[in-house]
Amino acid sequence: MKSILFAIVFCVASFFSEAQAQVVKDSLSFSKLVEFQQKVSFENYEVKFKKVISDSRCPKSVMCVRAGEADVLVSIYKNGNFIEDKKIRIDASGYVMESNNLAFDAKDFKIYAFGLKPYPGGVNDIADKDYKLELVFKPKRLK
Repeated sequence: MKSILFAIVFCVASFFSEAQAQVVKDSLSFSKLVEFQQKVSFENYEVKFKKVISDSRCPKSVMCVRAGEADVLVSIYKNGNFIEDKKIRIDASGYVMESNNLAFDAKDFKIYAFGLKPYPGGVNDIADKDYKLELVFKPKRLK
């Protein structure tokens, strides 16, 4: 009975470890900061930093049980035409996952949201106009 339970737990754990693979910047990737309500271009695509939905990241001057996260909304355009809005979660720990941080999956590259600046320093709110979103354009691996 214990061996069956162990096998089930192992299978479930291995499934979640693959689904939550960390994304890292490599030498072929490049990043751009986009200011609130502004667009940044890459090839035929544009990404607009549309909205900060929520920012519950733990301020530096406060002791928190969890680091928190920020949710942002970006708009994706191709050749000037709107494609979609995408909600992205930025983890305060800096851990970037495909499931949370992928903004768009194009044919030859992927666009990720890697970070949100500034990081809260105290309990005061950050004005929307002061936010900057770090986007990373990561080429897909050649087969």
